[in-house]
Amino acid sequence: MQKWFFRQQLRMSMEKQEHSALTIEQQSDLIVKVFQVSLDALTESGLDEVDALNGMLSQIAVLVDPDVLSHAVDLNKQYRAIYLEK
Repeated sequence: MQKWFFRQQLRMSMEKQEHSALTIEQQSDLIVKVFQVSLDALTESGLDEVDALNGMLSQIAVLVDPDVLSHAVDLNKQYRAIYLEK
């Protein structure tokens, strides 16, 4: 699900950017890997996973356009239950 979300975000941003050296698939994979490494680093430093995720989300929320946040909320409503079932 994370890859799907990032692909959607990358497609939206690709409309505004010039051609990238990485494909959307490569960009998605890279973002997911960096996200997981960041989450691991925060939890290994003593934060629980929820606090680490909330901290990263807070930082992201400051950096992105409100439309992106709105899209993220829509994705959360659609896919959160599926994630929790795993």
